[in-house]
Amino acid sequence: MDDTADEGFMRLALQQAEAALAAGQAPFGAVVVDAAGAVIGLGHNQVRADRDPSAHGEVVAIRDALRRLRSGRLPEGTTLYTSCEPCLMCAVVIAQLGIPRVVYAARGTDVPGAKRLLDADLSQAAPWVNARSGWTPIALRGDLLREDALRSMAAFDWG
Repeated sequence: MDDTADEGFMRLALQQAEAALAAGQAPFGAVVVDAAGAVIGLGHNQVRADRDPSAHGEVVAIRDALRRLRSGRLPEGTTLYTSCEPCLMCAVVIAQLGIPRVVYAARGTDVPGAKRLLDADLSQAAPWVNARSGWTPIALRGDLLREDALRSMAAFDWG
């Protein structure tokens, strides 16, 4: 994808984060896009609403894509756009599904009060994945529209 496409898809992910915020959820949103540039999954954080600690925006968007595709696999060349760098749990899902590219806005360290397992996020997990044979390497692009994501985070009551 080019810079213009990346920015457009990131704006969709940020719209999902705003929808989460409006619903009283933590402001995290994600969009799954196939290699042709078609949106195949959308989602935002639903942890509180679903009483499901795994219902992070990325996981919700991936589940949406898999349902739409009626498959347990994502197409080759899929890109995940997310309003915040994926946590370690989401990194495992990304690696297991072989998503080759992730674009994120805010950094995991930007999340107020975040408890980061092994003090890691996707940016620390990707080099490990990339060094393993048989795993799909993960290319990262971070900080795209970061300030917009930070504004959503600042509007949420993290208490």
